[in-house]
Amino acid sequence: MSRAPGAEITDLEIVNRFAISLLQQNSLDDLLWSMAANLGDVLGFEDCVIYLVQGDELLQKAAYGVKNPVSRDIKNEITVKLGQGIVGSVALTGKTENVPDLSVDARYIQDEFSGQSELAVALVSEGRVIGVLDSESSKLNGFDQHDVDMLESLANIAAPRIAAALAQLEKEKAEQAMREAKQEAERANRAKSEFLSRMSHELKTPLNAILGYSNLMKIEAGQDYDPRIDKILFSGQHLLDLINESLDVVRVEQNAISLTFQPVDLGEVITDCVALLQPDAEKNQVTLKTSSEDLVLVTDHQRMRQIMLNLVSNAIKYNRARGEVTISARDKDGTRIEILVEDSGIGMSAEELEQLFRPFTRFGERQDSVEGHGIGMMITHQLVQAMGGEIDVASEPGTGTRVSITLPKHRRQSVT
Repeated sequence: MSRAPGAEITDLEIVNRFAISLLQQNSLDDLLWSMAANLGDVLGFEDCVIYLVQGDELLQKAAYGVKNPVSRDIKNEITVKLGQGIVGSVALTGKTENVPDLSVDARYIQDEFSGQSELAVALVSEGRVIGVLDSESSKLNGFDQHDVDMLESLANIAAPRIAAALAQLEKEKAEQAMREAKQEAERANRAKSEFLSRMSHELKTPLNAILGYSNLMKIEAGQDYDPRIDKILFSGQHLLDLINESLDVVRVEQNAISLTFQPVDLGEVITDCVALLQPDAEKNQVTLKTSSEDLVLVTDHQRMRQIMLNLVSNAIKYNRARGEVTISARDKDGTRIEILVEDSGIGMSAEELEQLFRPFTRFGERQDSVEGHGIGMMITHQLVQAMGGEIDVASEPGTGTRVSITLPKHRRQSVT
């Protein structure tokens, strides 16, 4: 086949121009349309269509000649099954086909161009056919061996570039899908948090009334009060604790935990927590021991107390009969304080430790009988981080658990 008029250039120049043109394209669409135009203009082909493999089909993605009447439109865009027609056969086998007379080839699929002969070359990347370069001629025997060699050479140059563009496109689609999924998850999480927060506040109003009136009934009845009032108070307080912890979960998820830093006597906090939890310890036959230096750190008093109550409460609940819990604190290096809560309880496996700070997680052989909601450790972890500290947990089944919290001694500003 003769080249386009005025295109008296060598094969090497054609290859160089083609390769340079591919490198100048920024998108898959630009790349394919540039290729189609080059194949038509430089090689002098009357018609050229570029197919890409998608699943078990070949899709027309760019064209030159009759199939491309205007801009980047493809006239009568068709889809070809792998193995169907001449281009489908090339896509299936990866072998070039030069058909000199289409009238005697039953595979020929009539398209916009009324061809007499056809040349189809596979685009192969890493041993896989990713598309086909297809050209038809209005003449019998329209393509010679030189045309075959040139089209195969250009296909070999183009295939890796197309494969890279396809990979980049898939990466961008995946990233976009991830962004959309993340945005949707964030929207759903915000909606969940708003619902939970609103419902928690709505529940607290009537619950506080129930607790208030129950306490009033108990006081007015004196020593002759109905013991069932204690069950109402216990259940009501349990529900109130659950609501308050749920609100804390919402604040953690919304990064809205408010901390006010001030000097806190750590020994006093530990003593108060031990006094509050002593009845639980006696009920579970657990001995509480404390060993604390005279320490003051700048932190949030209420949240520090919440952290200690969570840790000591867990150490009691997940202990064993006649077990021990030791709470200690020491000046670690002049700038940081280390708090240790150690128990002789049932311990945790490595797999359980990995899930320790996830909400609604409880472990051990007694998890069904242990009171709690499984969110205390998640909140504790978030509070320690918000205070600028670190928490470390070491445990093995049957040997107990050691929780270490390291907090800075000084903090001057209030943080939200």
